Amino acid sequence: MNHPNILIVEDNQANFAVLDYLLRAHGFHVLAAGNGREALDVLAREPVDLVLCDMQMPVMDGYEFARCTRANPRYARLPLLAVTASSMAGDRTRVLAAGFDDYFSKPIDPETFVDAMEHHLPPALRRAR
Repeated sequence: MNHPNILIVEDNQANFAVLDYLLRAHGFHVLAAGNGREALDVLAREPVDLVLCDMQMPVMDGYEFARCTRANPRYARLPLLAVTASSMAGDRTRVLAAGFDDYFSKPIDPETFVDAMEHHLPPALRRAR
């Protein structure tokens, strides 16, 4: 397997640590950003295969990050996945309308999360089964 670059955009260190550990344990390379503005900086300088993004963050939230990312043709096909504690009625629709490809509620299920996330990667970047 190639080692896809997964960008985690998360301002909560404990939430970041869970995702970081889980992804590294499955052979992914992890990049980090604490908010949407930092994430845009990472995208400008690093190859990224998929983004996992919290929605509620300081400086630039996930919604604004998605709008900025989707406005750039360079990132039109970059998978953006929301990982958020926001689970009120309508949140999923709002997240998908903002430009995200999928929505995962926190806390994530470590048993199923990586497979569900990996489904958004091109087949050549997925783990062998």
